[in-house]
Amino acid sequence: MNTHYDSTILRPRLTIIIALASLLFACASPTVRQQFDFGGIAVESDTKLSTTKVNPKLNILLAEIQVPSSLEGTAMLYRLQYDNSQELRPYAQSRWSMPPAQLLKQRIKTQINQQGGTVLATSDGVKNLPILRLELEEFAQHFTSTNQSQVQLRWRASLINQNQLLAQRIFQAQAKCDSADAKGGAKAMPLATDMAITELIGWLQTQVK
Repeated sequence: MNTHYDSTILRPRLTIIIALASLLFACASPTVRQQFDFGGIAVESDTKLSTTKVNPKLNILLAEIQVPSSLEGTAMLYRLQYDNSQELRPYAQSRWSMPPAQLLKQRIKTQINQQGGTVLATSDGVKNLPILRLELEEFAQHFTSTNQSQVQLRWRASLINQNQLLAQRIFQAQAKCDSADAKGGAKAMPLATDMAITELIGWLQTQVK
């Protein structure tokens, strides 16, 4: 019996086997993509609210939050301060669950509502309420070294009533990340956001009569 095999016959068979094995491996190990949101906000009891919330309730219109093109999508962005602080880089396999402007809008509405206030959209057609316009300028994780980082955010707030600018101010906050990765940034960003929103609400309560 002739046991000699022609290599020209074996070669295409091996190619097919390798291709099938690669395909099966790719299907068995898909790319994992993480999505993060801001999580929930602790709800205070009615008794605590009635004894601690002495500031006037806010009733405002919130315009659509303006963002630069880099913040229009759901990418989680970071900067390497030790390499090139002017370059915004996206995480490859981690995303926000919605664009930063939507996360911020949702958080502002929730916090004002918890204090007994009301937030409506400018598209709701309600008149005679002051309009809050926000321009989100920074919303990223900053790495000072390969294993240390903090999130930083900054927005410009303008309060308008009857087409007149009442006040304008820049708000910014930062929070240290407990891990130098996307998960650490996702955990720290809501903390920094809440600090800036608390300051924003206090400012609004001094401006809205």
